[in-house]
Amino acid sequence: MTLDSRSASKGLLLLAVLLASGAVALHWPGHMSMDTSIQLYEASIGKSVGWQPPFTSALMKWLGGGEAATGRIVLLCSLLTYGALGCVAAVVLRNRAAPGDRRIAVWRVTLCALLLLNPVIFVYVGIVWKDVLFSSVLTAAAALSFAAAVLPPRRGLALSLAAAVLLPIAMQVRQQGVFMAPVLLLLPIVAIVGSRGWSRWRQVLGALALASVFLVSLSVTRALVASAITEAGDKSSTVGFRSIMSFDIAGTVARSDTKTEALHVPISEAQRAAVRRVYTSRNVDYLASDPLVWEWLDTFTEEQRKEAWLDLIRHEPVAYFGHKWDVYRSVLTLNGLRSCLPLHIGVNGNSDYLRVVGIAERRDARDRAVYALASAFFGLPLYRHWFYVLALLGAAVAMAVVPLPSRLKAMCAVVALASALFYLSYLPTAIACDFRYLYGGIPLVTVLWIVLLAGGSLRQSPASTVPKISSAPSP
Repeated sequence: MTLDSRSASKGLLLLAVLLASGAVALHWPGHMSMDTSIQLYEASIGKSVGWQPPFTSALMKWLGGGEAATGRIVLLCSLLTYGALGCVAAVVLRNRAAPGDRRIAVWRVTLCALLLLNPVIFVYVGIVWKDVLFSSVLTAAAALSFAAAVLPPRRGLALSLAAAVLLPIAMQVRQQGVFMAPVLLLLPIVAIVGSRGWSRWRQVLGALALASVFLVSLSVTRALVASAITEAGDKSSTVGFRSIMSFDIAGTVARSDTKTEALHVPISEAQRAAVRRVYTSRNVDYLASDPLVWEWLDTFTEEQRKEAWLDLIRHEPVAYFGHKWDVYRSVLTLNGLRSCLPLHIGVNGNSDYLRVVGIAERRDARDRAVYALASAFFGLPLYRHWFYVLALLGAAVAMAVVPLPSRLKAMCAVVALASALFYLSYLPTAIACDFRYLYGGIPLVTVLWIVLLAGGSLRQSPASTVPKISSAPSP
């Protein structure tokens, strides 16, 4: 049973529009947590008081501050995420129809629709978290690149440039963007430079031009953020590494069988007993619940902390890697959602900061409806990150067996690589099992499967081994 490819593309694009509209209507002006309250306050005073990257605070300032800013961020994330997913489905299906493959199996379109209907994405685009903004920006850049690969050269170039402009924002929203954005920059480069019939010299110049646009965008946005939010410095990196090392030191000390006096870190029996009492691999914040533990960790200078961390890795590798693996298991939700934060609803945080920006703490009937919707799926694999890791591995296998145009296949490989690096990055850096940390992988894996389902074909025609990318002339 088949459908017309162009009709299917319109249907999926319409579904994406409806989902984006529904998400904005349901979540406006957004669900806000402690992190959000700090960023709103920073936006109101124009100065960094926390340790998070300052871009989101600057964005809130540019968007008007208060609930106006959070509502517009919900709108932005909904449009970027669903616009990206709908756009990828539509352009790949239309490209499939261009060379004459105008029919597509109903099951493929149905699976694409189910990917769009993922309730985790529908709930998360309404939470004002940097993790969601980070994911939305990366997904939009990937979608622009895929569209650039199948559209005529002139429009393709414009979309590739837009992706190159957008990617540096991800570098400033979340720390993982530092390595993911440069990897994903390969998408617009492959999209516009590869397989266009250009000479090798022209291909090199095209790649250099996109890289230059990327660097200019990075410099400009950094300057704009620095002028909007002062005194941020490198706190996000410094405090982040400090938290990772403190968690690792405590976890290794708690798990080690070495006698206290033989440990390669200064600690008393009472301090070690306190560490073992409060330590859990599920969250670093539990260490702060015991004053004795917190005072002990606070006695380290930055250099002493780094030395103690390295010494424990060298001399207590079993305890250290056991701690890291347990933390990573929690992040991947291999143990389920136990003691992890699956989502956030309503408005709460620092009450003084919220008062300054004119927002009241709340949790109303609409928020409870959102929780009821999300909680209906808590027991399913959709709410387990290991499920999306398996989906990523499945996509990697599918790329090897499903016929796709070479350019699209190369771009899928780039998305798969960036997603894999994203998931692996939390093995050494995770400090809690909040579900939001790995949320960014879900839309990217979704993009992969939409391309494979909409653009690939398990049955090859006698005339061609793979579907061809349309080469319609530029208007």
